[in-house]
Amino acid sequence: MDAGRRRRFDGRPGNTVGCAGPRKGSEAEKLACGYLEACGLKRLAANYRCRYGELDLVMRDGTQLVVVEVRSRRSDRHGAPEASINHRKRRSLMRAAQCFVRDNPQFNGMMLRFDVVGVLAEANRARFRWIRNALQFDGR
Repeated sequence: MDAGRRRRFDGRPGNTVGCAGPRKGSEAEKLACGYLEACGLKRLAANYRCRYGELDLVMRDGTQLVVVEVRSRRSDRHGAPEASINHRKRRSLMRAAQCFVRDNPQFNGMMLRFDVVGVLAEANRARFRWIRNALQFDGR
């Protein structure tokens, strides 16, 4: 990767970060992880996979276990990135989170929260929209 296209994170929490914008979901996940860590969360896992799906990020916020779904787009012309989570994805996230807790019993009993981070890449900036406790589940 040449120096002119290097991705960087300045380490300060805020709504924008100078970068060339994510080209793939994995780049958006790295940017979102850096943003959340700068906001005080601790990364526990990234791209956790099980038979029910994938968790982009699993983080700890104090005493809460936080599952983070990262969504990115180049523009908001077709809606906000975080608005693209459908019922099937919600169900997959819940089942995968249950697998994560089962596979990592040290987190059993912790309050579980589902956050969404929307990454909107425009020109040379990435804007973040962090929605805490974005997904609610009714047990189905």
